[in-house]
Amino acid sequence: MAVFAAFGGAIGALAGSMPTIMRNAAIDSETVGLGLTISTVMTVTAMSLGGQIARFASSRAVLLAVIPVFGVLVFAYLTSQSPTWFYLAIIPMGFAFGLTDVFMNAEASALEHDMRRPVFTAFHGAVSVGVAVMAIASSFISTSIGTWATGLVVMASLAIAWVMVRAAVQPRPLAKGQNARIFALPNKMPLVLLGLAAGIIIAAETAALLWSAKLLDELAPSLAAIAGLGAAFYGLCNAALRFPGDLLRSHIGDMPLMIGSVIVAAAGFAALGLTESFGPSVAAFAAVGLGTALLIPCVFAMAAAFVPANRAGGLAFVSLLTAVPRSTAPVVFGTVAAGFGTGLAFGLVALAMLVALVLIVILSRTGK
Repeated sequence: MAVFAAFGGAIGALAGSMPTIMRNAAIDSETVGLGLTISTVMTVTAMSLGGQIARFASSRAVLLAVIPVFGVLVFAYLTSQSPTWFYLAIIPMGFAFGLTDVFMNAEASALEHDMRRPVFTAFHGAVSVGVAVMAIASSFISTSIGTWATGLVVMASLAIAWVMVRAAVQPRPLAKGQNARIFALPNKMPLVLLGLAAGIIIAAETAALLWSAKLLDELAPSLAAIAGLGAAFYGLCNAALRFPGDLLRSHIGDMPLMIGSVIVAAAGFAALGLTESFGPSVAAFAAVGLGTALLIPCVFAMAAAFVPANRAGGLAFVSLLTAVPRSTAPVVFGTVAAGFGTGLAFGLVALAMLVALVLIVILSRTGK
C-alpha cells in the first residue's frame, strides 16, 4: 500500500507541476507530447520485460532496486531547466515507472490470491489518494516555492515505501517452465483483448492526469496555483470508488463494472471537449475519475489471474499489447493540443474510449 501511495504521489506531482515544468524548461505542448511518447515506449518496454525478469528476481528484489532510481529521476524531471534536461530525465524515468508498475501490481495480485477475497482495487485506491493529494499540493508548492521542493516530497514518500518493502515484503518463488516464457503463456486471446483495451484506457488516464492542469491553466491563467484541481478531483473520485470497488467486484463482477465504467469515462472526456469553463471542466475531470477508477484494477487483476504461476508474466503480456495506443497517444494529443487546443484533444479521447468499450464487450462474450 505504501508503494502504491508513493507511486500515485509521483504521478500527482508530475500532473500538478506540468505548467510550471513547461515554463521552467521553455518547452511547448508538442515537446511534452514527444517526450511523453518516448517515455511511454520505455514504460511499455520495461513492463513487457516483467515476465522475463520474474525468472531471475522476485517482486521484492525488483522493487528494492528500482524505487530509489525512480525517485531520483522524478526529481530530475521536476527540476528540468531546458528541453535537453527534460528529455534526459523523462526517458529513463519511463523505464523505472514501468518496472515499478508491473512488479507492485504482481505482488498485489498475489496478495489478493493469498487472502482469497478481492482486495486489488484497494491498492489502486492508494494510488488515487496519492494522485489527489500531490496533484493539488504540487501545483501550489511548485508555483510558490519551486519544483525542487515538490521533488523532495516525492523522494521522501518513495523512501518510506522502500523501507516498508524491505521490512515487510517477502520474496516469492520465481517463475519456471512454460509460464516463464511470455509468448508461450496460455489463455492468450483474453489477454490480447485485455491488452488492447488497457492500452486505450491507460492512454486516456495519462492524458487526464498530465494535461488536466494545462487545460485548466488555459481556461483560467489567474488560477495557476490551483490548476492541479482537475487531477486532484480525478484522483479523489478514483479513490472514492476504488476503496469500495472490491465489494462491487464481488457482487457485480468485473465485466459489468468495466462496461459501465467505460461509458461514464467516455462521457466525462466528451464533456471536457465541449466545455470552455473552469468549473464544468473540473466536474468533468471528476466524472472521468469515477469512470476510470475500476478499469485498470479489473484489467490487471484478470490478466494476473489468467497466469497464476507467473503473474508478472501475465501483466507483461498485457502491457506489451498496450504499446501502440500508449506510445502514439501522447504525441498525437500534444500535437492536437498545440494546434487546436487541449479541449479538442480531450474530445478525441472520448472517441478512443468507445473503441475500448467495443473490445471489452467482445471479451465479455468470450465467456472467459
